[in-house]
Amino acid sequence: MVRFLHISDSHIGPDPAFQTCGHNPLRELSELVRVINALPFPFDFVLHTGDVADESSEVSYKLAASVLANLKAPIHYVPGNHDCSVGMQRTLLASKEPLGRIDQFFAVGGVQFLLLDSRGAIQPGGELTQSQLEWLAAFCTADGPPLVIALHHPPITLDVPWLDSDTAMTVPMLLSNRGAFVDTIMPARSRLRGVFFGHVHRAFQVVESGILFSSAPSIVGQLKTWPELTEPVLAAEEAPGYCLVTIDEQRTIVQQYSFARAASARVASELQTCSTQ
Repeated sequence: MVRFLHISDSHIGPDPAFQTCGHNPLRELSELVRVINALPFPFDFVLHTGDVADESSEVSYKLAASVLANLKAPIHYVPGNHDCSVGMQRTLLASKEPLGRIDQFFAVGGVQFLLLDSRGAIQPGGELTQSQLEWLAAFCTADGPPLVIALHHPPITLDVPWLDSDTAMTVPMLLSNRGAFVDTIMPARSRLRGVFFGHVHRAFQVVESGILFSSAPSIVGQLKTWPELTEPVLAAEEAPGYCLVTIDEQRTIVQQYSFARAASARVASELQTCSTQ
């Protein structure tokens, strides 16, 4: 059995007082770390599916690192459209020779995990290169151990016009070559235990072509994703959240949780500490 926490879209800014979606991202991330560390059960790792930072500056990643270093579990990152993979590698992964794109493989408890850098040339949309699809195809064979794939951009439509349409917005939101992505992973369908993504600031669970696609809510703020909604609207009344994912021999179980927004008085000292690091 493998258990991990799926978090996404923390949008840490260049100073501790930075706000987006009407909230302070650093404060919310600090509260989430506190919540995660207090969970009364063991889990294997945390998966962050992108937009760690809001504008990808070095100081933003240093602020994020100062909070995430307090996690009592390993954490793995997928770059988002707001992220700079080189900055992430240097600051969060301590890489001395960062690559332009960062695709990763690791295994836990007999389950293979593939993390893809889906940042596209036209922001905020996503795209995978031909070499990435070929790398992915090498793992997506019919035979093998259970497999999990993670990326930032949704590789399927979600019944939300402002997300799904290539013309509803001036820029796309989805993975542009999502058809090629699905074709690439289909040979592994019988052992694929889920495709996990972020970007949409909302938890979705969709089964398409026999494959589970699942996103996590944002750490800082949710967006409304009603059918027929043609532009993004902030869901100001909704709490931040995360997902607990359990993979056993028979099932993939996704549980969504919310957590209360941090009280400013309680975390003020933590933010002050972050600002000096």
